[in-house]
Amino acid sequence: MAEPKLFTVAQAEKALPLVRRIVSDIVRTYRRRHEVLAERQAMSARLNPGSDAEARAFELERTIQTLADEILRYQQELFDIGVELKDYRMGLIDFYSRYGERLVYLCWKLDEGDRIAFWHELEDGFVGRQPLSDEHRAAFEGTPAAAKKMRSTRKQELP
Repeated sequence: MAEPKLFTVAQAEKALPLVRRIVSDIVRTYRRRHEVLAERQAMSARLNPGSDAEARAFELERTIQTLADEILRYQQELFDIGVELKDYRMGLIDFYSRYGERLVYLCWKLDEGDRIAFWHELEDGFVGRQPLSDEHRAAFEGTPAAAKKMRSTRKQELP
């Protein structure tokens, strides 16, 4: 696998307006999918063939799949930018960066405004987030300009 695209803090922040729109779409669509899924799960597993309830169940199942496909398309848009989606509900994303000799994540979530304020080690996750101080912002390195952007068409399953 090719090395992921790396972001400086400034590059990640420059991408945030587009990333925010995509993440907002994901959170909204995921919430809607969850509502439709709950409605379908509340229905009986045994429906009378040809009944209105069976027709509604099929409609809900098509909607669930359509919303899942939509979320995966949005997630692919993020991946094409070089961003990893970590949580569908809160809109948590990570940008790869280099801090010293190691790969790390610049971490952001939907309600955190226009600045990247946290980072963490790859294995630490959300609970390991550390504040990104103003004096250390320049220490996070991005991909050199000559490097190619990594692309993928990997397909993921929704939780």
